Amino acid sequence: MDESILISSTRMTKLSINYRKLVVDGQKLSMFCKFSTFRHIALGLLALIGTSGCGELFKPSIASICEEHPAMCSDLNPDAWCRAEKADLIRHRFTHQNGITTGRQKYERLLLLEHYQACIVKAAQIRHIKHREKEAGRMQGVLTAQDRLKKLKWRTRNDNDPYLSYYHWSRFNDDAALQRFLAFAKAGALDHDPALLIALAAIQAKHSTQQTRETLYKALSLYSSDDDIDKEVFITLTTLAIDEQQYGQAYLWALVAHHYDGKININQYKAMAKGHAIAAGKLEDKADAVIDALGDGEFDAGQLRLDEV
Repeated sequence: MDESILISSTRMTKLSINYRKLVVDGQKLSMFCKFSTFRHIALGLLALIGTSGCGELFKPSIASICEEHPAMCSDLNPDAWCRAEKADLIRHRFTHQNGITTGRQKYERLLLLEHYQACIVKAAQIRHIKHREKEAGRMQGVLTAQDRLKKLKWRTRNDNDPYLSYYHWSRFNDDAALQRFLAFAKAGALDHDPALLIALAAIQAKHSTQQTRETLYKALSLYSSDDDIDKEVFITLTTLAIDEQQYGQAYLWALVAHHYDGKININQYKAMAKGHAIAAGKLEDKADAVIDALGDGEFDAGQLRLDEV
């Protein structure tokens, strides 16, 4: 079995934190992320820090928000383009209509503006033969996104906050922001938040496979339910193991990844296990134990003896 094939296929989705339907302040988003690309890792943070609750049932519709608070909508494109991105931004504006104050809220707003801008810029390039006024509306959305992003980036460039520090380093290669983020990590200030730990793992991946693995294990241990877990973490753990030629570990995490996302070609990993005379049965039992622990919100790499695989 040529492991280079596996490495190639897994790297295509390495920590591609492929965001199903994610929640930000109760509003679902569709996004994707890739571990090796810091721009996309940030999208993962946005997804992971979202919250939801029973209050979701009583939230006003976007139409009613725009009717009662027209200023929250009037500077965005009025047509149907970028409906989801526009709705997410309007919902965030409504939820924080008294102002965004925390670093996390500012980070969320930055990403929502980026998503909206990416969509509306494409839409603005589409010519409308009969209704030229729609083009003007889309351009208005472009200008809004660009202006709001520019101002918020400038205001947050020196914020001593882990989310914003990571943002400014990942977007602008701001070394001062990176040092602030690493200082938070050293002080243990990231250890309560799986999203921030995954961001830390993105940094560590360039320097230490073992540190990256340990950080991802710690992130997994913080989830109370596997419903919330960024499932692409499992693909990354698989890839890290292949990079180190730890084929037992690779097969274990491939099994876990396959359980949560059938897109992975598990037959390739079974062939790998056979080619390296790996005790597949024992690893399948271990994978089941890992899956059970994740489902119960009791993942503990030490208790599962993952270092013995």
